[in-house]
Amino acid sequence: MKKYLVLLGAALLVMAVASPSMAQFKSWGHMEIATMWRNQNDFNIGGYAADGTALNVDRDMNEKWITQRFRFYLQYGDPKTVRAVIGFEGDSSNWGETAWDNTGTTANPSGRMGTYGTDQLQLEIKHAFLEFVVPNTPLTVTAGMQWFGFGGRLWQSKDAPGVMLAANFAPHKIQAFWWREKDDARDTYDTNDTYGLAWGMKQKVFNVGAFFAYKNDVSNATYDDHPWWVGVQGGFRPGNWEFSGNFIYNGGERDYVTGTDFDYKGWVVDALATYKIGPGMAVSVEGYYATGGDANDTDEYGYYTVPSGSEAWYGFGNNRSIFMFQNSDFMYTHAKYVNASGLWYGRVNFEYNPLAWINLNFNYLYIGDTRDNGNIVSYASTARQDKDEDYVGSEVNVLAKLKIYKSMYYNIAFGYFFPGDVYDAANKSADNAFTAVTCLRYFF
Repeated sequence: MKKYLVLLGAALLVMAVASPSMAQFKSWGHMEIATMWRNQNDFNIGGYAADGTALNVDRDMNEKWITQRFRFYLQYGDPKTVRAVIGFEGDSSNWGETAWDNTGTTANPSGRMGTYGTDQLQLEIKHAFLEFVVPNTPLTVTAGMQWFGFGGRLWQSKDAPGVMLAANFAPHKIQAFWWREKDDARDTYDTNDTYGLAWGMKQKVFNVGAFFAYKNDVSNATYDDHPWWVGVQGGFRPGNWEFSGNFIYNGGERDYVTGTDFDYKGWVVDALATYKIGPGMAVSVEGYYATGGDANDTDEYGYYTVPSGSEAWYGFGNNRSIFMFQNSDFMYTHAKYVNASGLWYGRVNFEYNPLAWINLNFNYLYIGDTRDNGNIVSYASTARQDKDEDYVGSEVNVLAKLKIYKSMYYNIAFGYFFPGDVYDAANKSADNAFTAVTCLRYFF
């Protein structure tokens, strides 16, 4: 009798798994573990007093850590008709970090899963949205907590609650979007919303796109904020050449209840040219410029801005930098700069694939400051603000991506940084610095 019950149970299980209902489920995600070792993060300076005097000039800094994160998504339905998606995340957690004990100033910190013992309540809801195709139309509606990404690596990349409408007329794609950043008073209209429209066309030899977005922030008691952005992007691939460019202008105004109003007048441009020498070998030249404005001009804000909390900068250094700019291939590692406004850089790159499972990138970057009457690179750095210098520094690096399996990679990189004049003390030049990083990544 037991034998027949086992066979019956197995049959029922197979039928359940093979049923149309079970076939509607799908899952995906990734996990990564990264290491970082950085020497001379402070460039042996340690900060400045109000009069510009260097502090802790003999301090030698070394930083080392191991960090981990994962993401896991569940989908029920069919993207061609209707589906529901929920995404979970265990945010970046340093191995050996102190457990959160609810006594700090942060009410709900992210991460904190790498404690000794590991039992922490830090599983996050990253995405939760409904998506459906309007019957007999090319229109797709996505409503809920989702990712908004526009303007490439220069403008917006953020998870937010909102609505996306996408119309596909191949090779054209039109998207209308709205996300809500703030609404703390539900009985009034004290909200912070961003609205936008994007268009793109992709062909074999070229692609082109444009977008416009407007922010209506009336949630702040001290000012109303109304910046807007317009951007154009494109690429052209004739023969062994590949050209791409991205330009965004930031306009609008901020109106204070009491105080001096100002107009946004910033812009950013990035241009890249690549020549494929042969199989697995290419050389590239890139130029980037983002306005920093004049620190003494209170009527105009020339510093190029992005939407609040945008994570577009998090991958700004991908294939380019591991010291100066953030690199998401190594879990957002960087040493000096968490955004990319107020500076310019010129880059030369050589890419080489000696074997099918090895990708190498060799980079040289020369980085400058674009702000008048002050150094914009003061964020997360020790740049002096009592003088105005143009040379931020130079970075030399090599980045390797090793393919272990089809969906598993081990990234390794080494970078060396030569700090420029903005980091020099009155009687001492800043010391050179270097960093070494790795990241083991598995996608499923």
